[in-house]
Amino acid sequence: MEENQEKLNNQNEEIPKDFKDFDDDDNQAADIKRDIQALDNLEKQTEEQAQKEESEKEENDEITEENNEKEIEENQTEDIEEEPETELSKWEELDKNNAVVKKYIIYISKDFIPYIDDLSTDERSAYINDAIQTKMDVEYAKRKQNKKKKLIAHLLVAIITICAMTPIALLGVNKAIMVTFENYKYSQDNFEKLYKQRFEKNKAYMRSIQYNKEHKKNN
Repeated sequence: MEENQEKLNNQNEEIPKDFKDFDDDDNQAADIKRDIQALDNLEKQTEEQAQKEESEKEENDEITEENNEKEIEENQTEDIEEEPETELSKWEELDKNNAVVKKYIIYISKDFIPYIDDLSTDERSAYINDAIQTKMDVEYAKRKQNKKKKLIAHLLVAIITICAMTPIALLGVNKAIMVTFENYKYSQDNFEKLYKQRFEKNKAYMRSIQYNKEHKKNN
């Protein structure tokens, strides 16, 4: 950019300020056109150079962004691959299989001290772990058995309830049916009584009409 600007300044200095030095008008016009063309060419060159610089800058920025993304991905993979170290307390340590084990202070009854003294450290640990596992299995079996007992108790209560409530429910249904039947019979008897009364009234009315007709004929 600075070199192109210097060229423009030099060409501007080379352009004659006073056109009276030229004897021929055609030569003056040609020189002016030439200078104008040179200025245009220089402007185009500067523009092209600026565009190239911008494009190169954009390409460099894209390359740097890609490199940064790759570095970030690599760092993430490294972080994932690195396993976090487990912080162990003073009572914890790693065994031969790199498993975390913990120390406990336990009290042994006097009767079992000779037996424990005859065992090595590994045998003592295995013996204690087996005893704990056996205890856990026994407790699990007890919990499972208790669940079965509770389930059986609930089933028995449900069966007894159903057996006891079924006759009561049948009695209730029977009583409801009998009450309905009695209500129907009572309504039927009332209807029959009303019908008989109506029939007797109609019969008496017909007899009175017949009697009146016969009385009129006799008169």
